[in-house]
Amino acid sequence: MKLREKIVVWPANIDSTKPRKAGRKIAKGAALQTPRLDEINEAAKRLSLEVEVVPGKSRPSTWWEKGGYIVFPKSEKRTMLLRSLASEVRKIRTAREKER
Repeated sequence: MKLREKIVVWPANIDSTKPRKAGRKIAKGAALQTPRLDEINEAAKRLSLEVEVVPGKSRPSTWWEKGGYIVFPKSEKRTMLLRSLASEVRKIRTAREKER
């Protein structure tokens, strides 16, 4: 299924523990350690982006990991979207740490 007018984001795209060959698309310094699908979804809501969450699916290259993905409308460049999602998830994590 091709999604020409959409951007598909897997959690591995912003995972700092994964190398570029395993799917990381942004710099390691901007990436997060093991992001979850619900964190990315919450960050997308905070950025007021319309998303479609597809849980339980696996990337073809890592078929044994059932992490899921999120589909975004194609409004900006993929790397810019990934950087803004990673920074928003980082803000969410620091806010949760301050609550504890």
